[in-house]
Amino acid sequence: MGCVKQYLWRTSLLFFLSGLIQWGGAKVLVEVQSGPLYRVTGYPFSMSCNVSGFSNPAAQQDFRFSIYKPNRPTLEIQIISTDDNNYAMAVYGGRVRGGGITLERLSATSVLFHVKSLEEGDEGEYECHTPNSEAVYHGTYNAKATLKVIEDTLTTSSTGPASFTLSEGDALTLQCLASSNTFQHTHLSVTWYLHGDGEASPRPIISLDRDLTVSLGQGFEGRYQAGLIGLDKLEQATYRLKMARIELSDTGRIYCQAQEWIQDPDRSWYPIAHKDAQATTLEVKAIEGAPDQGSGSMVVRMTIYKAQLQEGEELAMQCIVDAQGIAGRFFSVAWVKDNQELAQIGPTGVLSVGPEYGGRESGGELRAVRTGEKTHLLTLQPVRTQDQGAYHCRAWPQERDGNGVFTQGPRQESTTEPITITATESGLAVTMENQKVSVDEGDELQLACSVSGVKGQLSVTWQYRSGATGPFSDVISLSQVGVLEPGTELGQRNVRTLRPTADTFTLELSEVTPSDAGAYQCTVSEWTTETNGNTKKTSSQSQDCIVEVRPVESLLRVDLKSRGIEVTEGGEVELVCWVRGPSLPVTVTWSLHHEGGSAPDNILTLSHTGDITWHGDQSNYQLRVTTSKGEVHHILRIIRASRREAGRYQCVISAFLQGRHRKPQNSNLLAVLVQTPESVLTLSSSPSPLDRSINTVIQMECSVVKATSISSHFAVTWLVQKKGVGNQTVLSSDRDAVITLGAGLGTEQRISMRRRERWSFELTIRQAHSWDRGTYYCVVEEWLQDPHSLWYKLLSSSAAMELRLQETGSDLSVNKTDLEMEVREGKGVELTCTLTSGDPASLYALTWFYMRRGSSSSHRVPLVILGHDGILKYPDYNQGLQDQKGRLIFSRTTHGTFLLGLQGARQEDSGVYQCHVDQYKYSHDGNWEFSASDQSGTTNLTVRRPIELESELLSEPGCATGLVLHIFIPLVCILAIVIMMLSIKLKGRGSGGNKKQANSLWAEENPLKPRPEE
Repeated sequence: MGCVKQYLWRTSLLFFLSGLIQWGGAKVLVEVQSGPLYRVTGYPFSMSCNVSGFSNPAAQQDFRFSIYKPNRPTLEIQIISTDDNNYAMAVYGGRVRGGGITLERLSATSVLFHVKSLEEGDEGEYECHTPNSEAVYHGTYNAKATLKVIEDTLTTSSTGPASFTLSEGDALTLQCLASSNTFQHTHLSVTWYLHGDGEASPRPIISLDRDLTVSLGQGFEGRYQAGLIGLDKLEQATYRLKMARIELSDTGRIYCQAQEWIQDPDRSWYPIAHKDAQATTLEVKAIEGAPDQGSGSMVVRMTIYKAQLQEGEELAMQCIVDAQGIAGRFFSVAWVKDNQELAQIGPTGVLSVGPEYGGRESGGELRAVRTGEKTHLLTLQPVRTQDQGAYHCRAWPQERDGNGVFTQGPRQESTTEPITITATESGLAVTMENQKVSVDEGDELQLACSVSGVKGQLSVTWQYRSGATGPFSDVISLSQVGVLEPGTELGQRNVRTLRPTADTFTLELSEVTPSDAGAYQCTVSEWTTETNGNTKKTSSQSQDCIVEVRPVESLLRVDLKSRGIEVTEGGEVELVCWVRGPSLPVTVTWSLHHEGGSAPDNILTLSHTGDITWHGDQSNYQLRVTTSKGEVHHILRIIRASRREAGRYQCVISAFLQGRHRKPQNSNLLAVLVQTPESVLTLSSSPSPLDRSINTVIQMECSVVKATSISSHFAVTWLVQKKGVGNQTVLSSDRDAVITLGAGLGTEQRISMRRRERWSFELTIRQAHSWDRGTYYCVVEEWLQDPHSLWYKLLSSSAAMELRLQETGSDLSVNKTDLEMEVREGKGVELTCTLTSGDPASLYALTWFYMRRGSSSSHRVPLVILGHDGILKYPDYNQGLQDQKGRLIFSRTTHGTFLLGLQGARQEDSGVYQCHVDQYKYSHDGNWEFSASDQSGTTNLTVRRPIELESELLSEPGCATGLVLHIFIPLVCILAIVIMMLSIKLKGRGSGGNKKQANSLWAEENPLKPRPEE
């Protein structure tokens, strides 16, 4: 008993442990990059794919890549795999074999899918699939990501000359234009490169990254820190490189490269395109010796009154120019800080100030004047800690010609003097609450600047610059006494600065735009009141931050969806334009792309104001809008779909900000398929075979038992198939019940069709003839109207009925002897139709027919028609017999003899003639009713040329002798035979002793009617 318990315990434990293992086992998971991914045509594309969750993590797994293209979203197109070299379908096989598409294995469970150069047709949904290598399936073995292939719109160009030749120490300025017109939200980075002579690869000089930060190339850091190299962004697309003092090592090709970046859904930035501008070749010449100290030379010296200052003190620098004959000469003088020019006094005494100090010059802090023939003085008060640096001055002569134009001479520079500025004991400190601020386009920008260590009154100035380098421009200022002064930058915008608390200044800018992105600086100045009552600025501190403006296009996302895109004619479809993002006024336009159309047809436009503009027929559409948190649903309802509404639909949105519409954003295309309803048409017909007698009335019925719609219309065609002949149309009735006779009926009126009931069609054959035998088909076409009242046809249906006719007794008989008749052209012809039997009390109708030799009886042409009422008719002629009507003569010599005369026979009258006779008998109700019919044999008429034409032929050489022989020889033979017979007869009579020999040369004289003997 104990062994059993122990066994059961072990079994239960194993079962429990196996359950835990199965429950805790990892699921297989295939992962790819999140989509959609936007990439540019002509550039490479890579997509990673990795798998996890297999029981053996070290086992090498296989990967397969496929694509589902937008025009065939359910069709898988195989591209490449790690386990099958022939995996690719034909459309991608060539690129895979040529190395244009590859798979790079990173590990046993990870690969990289590479496309060397993207094409427009590469857009679609890519799938990475890992075949299961284990006994059971547990997890997800494939993953998908959408790739959008966009056009390459990145452009770069250089505005400088193709080459430069400068001397060592000269300044160089180059500009590069870079822009992109893509609909996607992208950033640009610009890098200036130097490709020196003999160097294998170019070296980066300076870069402005996509987030407007500056980075330096190796070997150029020191020159940048000294202010000798700078990169400025001017306006939206201009990037300027400034090199204050070029060196011999700068010789080579200098160019800029623009790189376009896009942010993928995983928030990482990816370079999608790059372009190089035209390079400028720079040649730097070395300075061979010192300047000439002889006649006309000059010396420049700078004197600084105090080199170590505290914030708020005055910096004074005097520039002295010594030169021979200085009294009558012109000079330009400039002061330079860290190789950046502060101010310059021109040859005529005009002061110009560098961009960094333009604001301080207008505020009275910077002054520069000429104090004597040799001396020039620059003062800066109050100084700030950022004014610390290395200063020197430079001067150069200016020669003026007779037109007053100055020519610059060689410049001379003084020695460099360092200036040290220390902060005052005021303790003023400025901090920005956020060093980097992101704001959505159209929202309000709010920046806060906090101060501490304040002892006196405070003023604040907010400044802005668009690039990472370059001067700041004033936005708005608040003085120490509370006076607001708008700056030149953003002067027309709704901008204001406030001081909500004693230690906080704020900047507010409404409805920001992408051009407002950049660096903002808060400068706080401290002021004290002197004993004389004047205020004096004692110190200033600045702090800046980077502002990023997210364009509205990157905030809004639009998708077009529908629960059902396949609908039957007259059905209903709802399309949902799903707009996600911030609550913004948006204009939505619905359009329809018809198959084969060159441009889409706009359906309606819903303005940002709520107004609806219909661009076409609105009877079949309805629009409604629903809103929820973070998204708006614009629902277009197709009330009764038809083929006119079939096609690919798209909604286009455009945000309305700052009084204008922004760049439109297109949704995906969504195809709506409108199909005709499946036909359920069912027919019933008269029983087959149908046995009837000749000369009776035949009625065949065809009825619609079941129709697709109660509003269906029907077109009916009756066909007959006779032995040895193909299908022939008897009668047809279109959907509007307009009846058309078949081509082979001629003018016969004995066959008709009618609609007995709504969906019942009856074919009637009166006085049935033997040739009416055959199989009759009732072909019914079902027609429906679409919502626009246009008719369309469904599949047709047919029913067959065999008609068998039995002969009935009749006393009517027509001579059926076939005759051959030959006549000369121009002579008269008389054709006879004779009744061999028939009731003298009956009436007869007769029709003479003509048909050409070799044609079938169905191509008989009626020439003359005699009705049983005695009325003679000449039908309309065709087939070239129009001129016979005036030459035809009809006559009836006896009750049963009918003659047709043809005067002036012509060769085209040759052919086969035949008459058809119908018998009518008087019925008991007093009407003449059809009784029987018959037709004669055929007369084959041949019309030959006149004798005169033959005589002419005989008169030709060689014909006369033949004619004599043909006539003379038969006459001689006949004459010989007559003479021989006469000789035999005379000899016989002589031997018999016959009487009346004198009067019996030719015949006996016997009376025609001999009398009997008396």
